[in-house]
Amino acid sequence: MTRLWLGALAGGLALGACAADRGTLTVSGTVEIREVRLAPLAAGRLTRLLKDEGDTVRRGDTVAVLEQPGLEQLIAQRRAQAEAATARTAEIQAAEADSQRAANDLARARPLRERGVVAPQQFEALQSAAAAAAARLQAVRGAARESQAARAGLAAIEAVRDQLTLLAHDDGIVLTRFAEAGEAVAVGAPVVSIGIVGRPWIRAYVGERFVARLGIGQPAVVRLDAYPDTSFAGRIVEIAPRAEFTPRAALTERERADLVFAIKVQMDDPRGAGHLKAGLPVDLEITLRP
Repeated sequence: MTRLWLGALAGGLALGACAADRGTLTVSGTVEIREVRLAPLAAGRLTRLLKDEGDTVRRGDTVAVLEQPGLEQLIAQRRAQAEAATARTAEIQAAEADSQRAANDLARARPLRERGVVAPQQFEALQSAAAAAAARLQAVRGAARESQAARAGLAAIEAVRDQLTLLAHDDGIVLTRFAEAGEAVAVGAPVVSIGIVGRPWIRAYVGERFVARLGIGQPAVVRLDAYPDTSFAGRIVEIAPRAEFTPRAALTERERADLVFAIKVQMDDPRGAGHLKAGLPVDLEITLRP
């Protein structure tokens, strides 16, 4: 209900402002900021909460750390398995050399056996040696495949551990803390919310008779009461597709004048970002299209 009342008020301001100058629209708006809720992609117990409400965070800062019982031990086990399997990689080269040498000896002995130069017992011994070398090579190659699986398993477990550390993805301020140290946090449950104060935007409402003369990308001038002699540049980035405040039923001509559409203005002037605080009222001046 409050939002509807604000919309009606903004629409009234817009209509009054345009009565004096049909080419320029002046409306009041409110500064908003984006809110990002940091949540883990793996369940765990919150062990450390490094930022409190009102604290400033920078991109990449560690905000909270969770843990899973036995996770570090599991990582150590998988790492040992991967290292042990990797150490057997050198055996593959030796096994390949042995298998190739035994196969070559057998190939050279085959024509000699047919001519009676090599005794049958000696030829059978060469056959057995070649078969044993080939079997050993297959076993060692199987160990290499186990090494790849072990490394993949280790990477998966380490990825879970990484998800238990929550990092700030942008500069901002901690707005709300949803959990306390020691609490169990489910997958996707927010721990803190961060307001991205460096990229504020403005929400305002315009009357339905003027919305057709606005467009995406249209420039807007932002003015603050605190800086009466300074203006900041912005642009319209969104126009609501649906009107607000009035009901959907048939309206009288007077009631249709109260139809308003929400617009969103993004700041283009980097100077203005430092002056605009969430909830701050501002005035927008927009040159209407013909």
